[in-house]
This record gives sequence, structure tokens and C-alpha cells, in this order.
Amino acid sequence: MPRRNKLMIPGPVDVWEDTLETMGRPIVPHYGDEWIRLYWETIELVKRTFQTKNDIYILTSSGSGAMDACLGSMFYSGEKIALVCNGPFATRLQDICKGYDFPVIKVESEWGRAADVDKMRDTLKQHPDVACVAVVANETGTGVKNPVKELAQVAHERGIPIFVDAVSAMGGYNLPVDEWGLDVVCTVPNKCLETPPGIGLLSLNAHAWKLIDAKKNDRRHGWYTNLSVWKDYVESPVWGPWHPYPITMACANVLALRTSLKRILEEETLEGHWARYAWAQRVVRAGMRNIGCDLVAVEEDASTTVTSIWKRPDMEVKEMVDYMEKEHGFMMAGATGALAGKVFRISHMGKASTKEYLFPCLLGLEDFLRAAKGADVPVGASLVGLADNKPWY
Repeated sequence: MPRRNKLMIPGPVDVWEDTLETMGRPIVPHYGDEWIRLYWETIELVKRTFQTKNDIYILTSSGSGAMDACLGSMFYSGEKIALVCNGPFATRLQDICKGYDFPVIKVESEWGRAADVDKMRDTLKQHPDVACVAVVANETGTGVKNPVKELAQVAHERGIPIFVDAVSAMGGYNLPVDEWGLDVVCTVPNKCLETPPGIGLLSLNAHAWKLIDAKKNDRRHGWYTNLSVWKDYVESPVWGPWHPYPITMACANVLALRTSLKRILEEETLEGHWARYAWAQRVVRAGMRNIGCDLVAVEEDASTTVTSIWKRPDMEVKEMVDYMEKEHGFMMAGATGALAGKVFRISHMGKASTKEYLFPCLLGLEDFLRAAKGADVPVGASLVGLADNKPWY
């Protein structure tokens, strides 16, 4: 087999051995007393991670599938969505909205900066018929963390829900769903929750369900991504006790998530998990500055789960990515859309948030600049000052 490169990309991430071992166990049926106990135990672990008492659903889908299901179940075609647009993954949300014929009111901010809350407030005054505020909590393309709490307050001032794409956010830093009143939150386990891809997670509060239930009988939304169908199975006296979902559940993924969340919540603690990612962010940002790279996000808006970096004038992103993979065994990420060829990205999720990954990766980037580009970068320059960033995870 070819050499297995270490993943420094913004997902999927390299996960821990106990999680992989769980994924490799014999197939488990998606019903039966023992399985149902483990399933609901996993739901409770997810609730603790989300810091919520809301309903949690596990879909056999990507994060985009979970977002598609939520938006399509909550609104009629023609209802307007006010969407924060300050990075490439807002475009994904816009595409989902277009698929349901939801007019999108784009609330744009500079890429590399967090969303302008006052601009959203002014937009809602100008468009009083907007049905929802939508935001990507953590823009993976630019490495920016958006002000979800403040945007939720603005939405609730108008009596409308906030929809949060938390794909690269949930578990990576404090995002308390109930405390902030987040109506809908979608994420995946294969980023900050350190589990292989294959399922989507979503949280819905009473306001979200009120909107869904009001449209249950006259919305034409299909079957699989219709959350009314999923709710009916949970609440059914026939299906609920032994099969609380309308499909064959991805049991191995659920069990892997259970393993990972038990480690995060009970061994590392949620606060310790956030601290590891925050430490890794400081290491990456300091290291990149030390070797002459500028960062896309300003300090106060920077993501704690992924860093986006402007390429130096003397380098090409693809050349660097190829060199790091061939010479140092690290898989790096470029960027997409308007940032393609201009930006590269370093994840600090999963094992990429440890010194065993970060330190040799930074040294490898130094080596690329010296060996491939002839740059005057002293050996170890990227690690200068890291003593100030202890503990070394």
C-alpha cells in the first residue's frame, strides 16, 4: 500500500486509535435492546457536547445533508433567508437555499473578518419579511469565527430563528446551544469531534419544530430529508422503542462517535478539548508568521480549528502541497473559489492539534521554502517562541 500521509486538512481528520478500533468491530444491527441503549447513550453524549436539552437527530449523511434537511423542512419556497456571506462555505448554504427556491439576502463582510452584526440588524430592518438568519459559525475557507451569539440575539429581536452551520465549529470551541438560544445547529463528527465521516448531527429547539410542524401537511419535501418523517419515527409507539429513525442507521459511525465523545467529555473534558485546539491555533499562527507568511483572518476573528494562510510571493500552493506530501508525509490543503491558488490551510482538529503533528509539519514547511525555493529561513524558525505557548499537547 502507498504511504499513509498524516492529515493536516480541514476534514476529515486523523482520529484516535480507540475510535478506529470501534469502527473495525463486527457489524451491529441497527435495532435490538443493546443497540438502542447505546444509541440513546450516544444522543445524550451529543447533547452534552452541544450543551443543549434540544432534540438531537443523527442522519446518515454529510453535514450538507443535515443542513439540507433542516432548511427544507422549516420553510416554504419563497421565504427569505438572510445569510452571512464572508467566506466560501456561505456559498454552500446559498446553493442549498436556491435548491428550495428560498430567496437569499446576502449580508456580506470582508473575507478574513467576522460578520458585521450591525449590518445584519440593518438588513433585517430593510427586509422585515425575512424568515431566518443563517450563518457559518466557523468559515473553514478563511479561518474566521463568526459572532454566532450576537447574530442569534439580532434574529430573536425580530422573532425569527437562527440557523447555524457548525460543521467545523461544534466541539472546537465554546458554542453553547441553549445558553445562546440557537434554534438549529448542524455539524458532523469528522472534524472537531474526531470521528470518521458518514453521519450528520443536528439540534432543533421548540421554535424550529413549531415551524416544521406547521408545514407538515402541505409541504412537498420528499421523504428522506423531511424531518417530520424522522420525528414521526421517534414518537411512534410502534417504531420509537426499537427503531427511532426511518432508515438503516450507520451503527459503526454512531459507536465510533460514542467512543470519541466519551474520551473527550470524560477524560479530556470539553474545556480541555477546546484548550488543545486553542493551543494548536496559537502554534500555527506564530509559526507561520515566523517564516514570513501572512494570515487571512485577523487575530480577534481567527478560528481555533483551522488557519488560512496567504502564500508567500516566492511560492506556489500546489508545489508546496505536493512537496509536503512527497517529502514529509503530510497532506496539506489549498483553497477553493476566489482564494484558490492564493491561500493554503492548516487544520488543528483531531491529531493535527498535537505536537506530534504540528511541530514536524511546521519544520517541513520551512524545509520546502529552503530546499525548493531557496528562501533564507533558519532551521527551527517556525518553532521560535513556542515555549510561550505551553502546554505542549
